Amino acid sequence: MAPRRGLSLGSALVGALITLLILAAIAAAIIFGGLFPVAASVKDGTAFRWAVMEAREHNVQRSAKGLTAPRFTAADISEGGSHYKGMCQACHGGPGAEAGEFAPGMNPRPPNLARAAGDLSVEQVFWIAKNGIRMTGMPAFGKTDEDEELWKVAAFVKALPKVSPSDYSALPNAHEHEEAEAGEEHDHHH
Repeated sequence: MAPRRGLSLGSALVGALITLLILAAIAAAIIFGGLFPVAASVKDGTAFRWAVMEAREHNVQRSAKGLTAPRFTAADISEGGSHYKGMCQACHGGPGAEAGEFAPGMNPRPPNLARAAGDLSVEQVFWIAKNGIRMTGMPAFGKTDEDEELWKVAAFVKALPKVSPSDYSALPNAHEHEEAEAGEEHDHHH
């Protein structure tokens, strides 16, 4: 009888199982041993950053499929800009307006949307505004704001590259009134 060559299916499965157990033990040691850096001040490695960016890009593309943007008027886009000022400017900045002083300390740093939104459809921008992006500081505004408002913000974000600093500064901040009321309510509770 000739000797058997190669691995049997059972041996291959045992080898794969052992490999998975070793990888799980390494992952557990990193996670439970406090070895995974969670500080925002720690720069992410190239491979990690690439994997997260690719996962985010493909998930947003898949998740926004089937959404259809409504038609926008110039007034809708302007209204979206007013909401952008109150909801987005602190992290992303705007034409002629810097992001808040805390934004550089965020990891990942919020993108300049005048540049970044060029690669996204209005449906993808809407989906991001509504659902947020996990572990980035990007909130899910769908929990607090209506879809109609978020569509207008998305339309404004897509128009950002064409918005001049003077036109942007002329837009009112739609959320200043809400913030003032929230501050007054807070003061009344003391």
